[in-house]
Amino acid sequence: MLNKYLVDNYDKLKDMAHNIAGEKNKDDLFSFVVEELYKCDQDRLNEIIKKKQLTFYIARVMLNQYHSKTSRYYYRFNKYYEYHTTTTIESITADNTTYNIKEKQEDEEKLEWIEEKLKDLYWFDAELFRIYYRDSHSLNSLSK
Repeated sequence: MLNKYLVDNYDKLKDMAHNIAGEKNKDDLFSFVVEELYKCDQDRLNEIIKKKQLTFYIARVMLNQYHSKTSRYYYRFNKYYEYHTTTTIESITADNTTYNIKEKQEDEEKLEWIEEKLKDLYWFDAELFRIYYRDSHSLNSLSK
């Protein structure tokens, strides 16, 4: 019964994931929630489907998983990204290097161009690229 529901409502559920998580994280959120649905008690889900409340149930699960810092989704997808983003910002601000305004503008333009190109990549590949250059890794150290 769950399979049929997911097939029939696939586009609606993908749109819901997009509205909650945005373009970048929608696929991760959607696949995570579907995986969680298959782990649930199927008899309970069948009752929810018969009452025509599964869409609301899935919306609540998506919202809770995406916004909670204690959810399994957060630990699987967001925590790692937030750690590296925060660490990089702290290391950049801790550096007391003085820039002149023109150099800083050029650096920011280059960074914006790189971020724009990284948006076209799958999130994992983009994050690997960021870590490779940000932390000055070699391919060997990344593989370890």
